[in-house]
Amino acid sequence: MIEVPLGLGSAGHVQRIHGFYLYTTGHEIHPVGSIGEGTPYADALRTMFFAQAALNAFIDQSIFRLQTSREAAGSLLVILDRLTSNFQREEPITVYEAYELSEGLKAFETILNAEFAMMNVYLVLKKRGYDTTDLVHNGYVLFPPDLPLKVPDAVSDINAGTKCIAFELPTAAGFHLHRANETVLRAYFDAVSRGALAPAVPTMGAYIKELERLKLGTPTVRSALKDLKDLHRNPLIHPDQSLDSVDDAIALLGSIHAVVVPMLKAIPDPSAVVAAIGPPTP
Repeated sequence: MIEVPLGLGSAGHVQRIHGFYLYTTGHEIHPVGSIGEGTPYADALRTMFFAQAALNAFIDQSIFRLQTSREAAGSLLVILDRLTSNFQREEPITVYEAYELSEGLKAFETILNAEFAMMNVYLVLKKRGYDTTDLVHNGYVLFPPDLPLKVPDAVSDINAGTKCIAFELPTAAGFHLHRANETVLRAYFDAVSRGALAPAVPTMGAYIKELERLKLGTPTVRSALKDLKDLHRNPLIHPDQSLDSVDDAIALLGSIHAVVVPMLKAIPDPSAVVAAIGPPTP
């Protein structure tokens, strides 16, 4: 059975490709070139059926969306359709039929080779010790498991930030990771201040000043947040500043992880809050 790579989990317009699919597709299509004059029809029929099914799936259902080689694929399919239409046939493959199959396959593979050479197919290499699938699809798993429950609004930026690390866009990763950290900071402020009014200007600096003024949270968290703001966030918002490498982005990820973890510990679990106060009165 041919597996059609429609994308193993979507990440925007980035789709994970099952590499073995290309191997099995070629394995099913290429043998029609070995059908020669005198090949028993029953033997040729099986080979042509497998090639026909694989080629149909490849041009109409796979994520590769062939363009240049589609016409040549269609011509080869016309030949295969004609030669597989008579199940009662007993005569072996003729010299002309063998020639048709061979030339049709050769034309398709030649054009396909040229099209694949121009296609934007990339291999995303592992970034240090991080799993590529997690970076691209599920970056939030790099943080404590209660993050999506306690601060769900931070998940999209964390996922975008780790995806940028995977695709080597360190400055973009920095922006998303800082945004995620500030989202957690706001939830942290609400938790440790027990619902006090948030700063009128909701900047990271304003939140930190209010935490310090009211002596809220822990000194360690406040100090880590101030370092993040002064040494990382504020410089990065200027157009002439950027993160120079993936290692810089990974280092920032570590710094933000280090402060998000203790902030999450101070944020109550919503389900625990509901259990404590009871369900709403009807």
